[in-house]
Formats: sequence, structure tokens, C-alpha cells
Amino acid sequence: MIGEAYSFVSKAKVKFPLPKIVLSGVLWRTDVSWQRIGALNDSYDRIAKTMGVTFVDPNSWLEDWDFARDRLHINHSGARQQSQL
Repeated sequence: MIGEAYSFVSKAKVKFPLPKIVLSGVLWRTDVSWQRIGALNDSYDRIAKTMGVTFVDPNSWLEDWDFARDRLHINHSGARQQSQL
């Protein structure tokens, strides 16, 4: 996934050279450990710094009540929070 993210950001920078590019991290999930998601988001952060784009970790903005009952999707409150990123 890291290679794919790097390739995606590279292509985006070529195709859209003027707009600010923001790479959003992976949301917390109940079926994946915090450590695994944290490691992936740390890797995305390093890619962003290397490539000169902005990285945001949506988990730092969202609260438990921003998720739907399935804990896999964000609800309206979560979508509002994420749009502010």
C-alpha cells in the first residue's frame, strides 16, 4: 500500500501541479489494531513530507460519536469533521 500511495501522490502532483494536495490517513477500524493503522499513517506521513504534500490524520479529529453503529463508517457528524480537514 505504501508504494501505491507514493505512486498516487506522484501522479497527482504531475496532473495537478498548482492545487494543494492533502493525503488523508486511514480511519480507525474495529477489525484492525491501532498499532497497524498508526504504522500505516506514519508511513503516509513520511510520504507526504518526502513529496512536499500535506498529511492529515483523521483519527485525531474524530470522536467515537462520529462513527456509525458499525464502527467502520463515519456518520454525518464525522463527515462534517472530516470536511474541515
